[in-house]
Amino acid sequence: MWFQVRYLPADARQVNEDAVQANDESQVLQQWDAQRGVLLSVQAKAQAKPRASVRPLAGGGFDVAWWCRELDTLVSAGMTVVEAIDTLAQDRSDAARRNVHESLWRSLQQGASLSKAMQDCGRFPMVLVAGVAASERASTLPAALRDYLQYDQLLRRLRRQAVSAAVYPALVTSIGAGVALFLLFYVIPRFSRMYGDLRGQLSTGTEFVLWLSRGLNDHAWAVAGALLAVLSITLWAWHRGLLIHWALALPDSIGPLQRQTDHFRLAKLYQALAVLFKGGYTVDQALATAGQLHLGTRFDRCLSQARRHIANGRSASDGLALAGLTDLTDQRLLAAGERTGGFEAVLRSIAERHSLAFEVFVERATRIVEPVLLLLVASIVGGLVVMMYMPIFDMAGGLGVTR
Repeated sequence: MWFQVRYLPADARQVNEDAVQANDESQVLQQWDAQRGVLLSVQAKAQAKPRASVRPLAGGGFDVAWWCRELDTLVSAGMTVVEAIDTLAQDRSDAARRNVHESLWRSLQQGASLSKAMQDCGRFPMVLVAGVAASERASTLPAALRDYLQYDQLLRRLRRQAVSAAVYPALVTSIGAGVALFLLFYVIPRFSRMYGDLRGQLSTGTEFVLWLSRGLNDHAWAVAGALLAVLSITLWAWHRGLLIHWALALPDSIGPLQRQTDHFRLAKLYQALAVLFKGGYTVDQALATAGQLHLGTRFDRCLSQARRHIANGRSASDGLALAGLTDLTDQRLLAAGERTGGFEAVLRSIAERHSLAFEVFVERATRIVEPVLLLLVASIVGGLVVMMYMPIFDMAGGLGVTR
């Protein structure tokens, strides 16, 4: 029978695990060699839960920025990491936080470092995990948490502006579609009964609107089923993250939009590189970690090219430029940072430069799209109303001629 034993070696500070074969637990205790270290626990193999078996927690709802702020406050107050995580784990009001803290606590109790526990948990971005791992070598955890908060703040600001810009068009489109469907399903069919008693030729536009309304009402269940299917597919795609993936992939097929949305990706990339570089990573290591930012296939390929150029002896500024990750201004800023030693500050400046360019693009696009979309929706709804009343206008004109 196999047993999982946990022990603290005499010449190490980290708890180790091993598998031991014995008839029962007492035999394990009798056979244990004290020179290997202090025996902490013995469990049957079938019940053991080694650290490698910790699976990432599924689902969302965990605010990483909140966790960084809380942990920074506790550690800065003088608590150890274990004490801080234990304090956070006492909060049972939120299920997502409770699951994360319990996972971290189990890993820390088994001797894992905080960065390893965060990686096993599966709820923390790699930029934060890498920054915490670097801080463990220099005992600068609060600084690493604050650096990540700056990175998170930049991303939240850009995403908030993009979402705000999309809310108004979505609202106008939804209201316009609702009004048009109300006219086609409810109002126009009642007008059509009156039009049947009219003498004379109806206008082409009115006949089309009546035909469209009649067709929708005759197949109302099919239309309702189609709308329900579209709604269900949209919700499913949103839940799986496909909707955001498609929305991000759409600009890549349109040249002018691709150049503008690249500003968002470059801002995210350079801010992450600044965090990692400050944490003690080399440029090559930072670029390797940045490959997990999900910037898209094209950017992943550019990052690989930049790493190859740097490995072949190129400077960071030349390597990034040859890979297509800089413009002329970025390249000269990077070269200046290499000469002066202020590479981290230059990376942050480049990130802020691209974030500002993206914000300006979103603001200008919003000023153009909003009135155009409002005019388009108003034209569709207004056109339906005009076509609906055209026979009445014709009838009123005929009465005037008769008099």
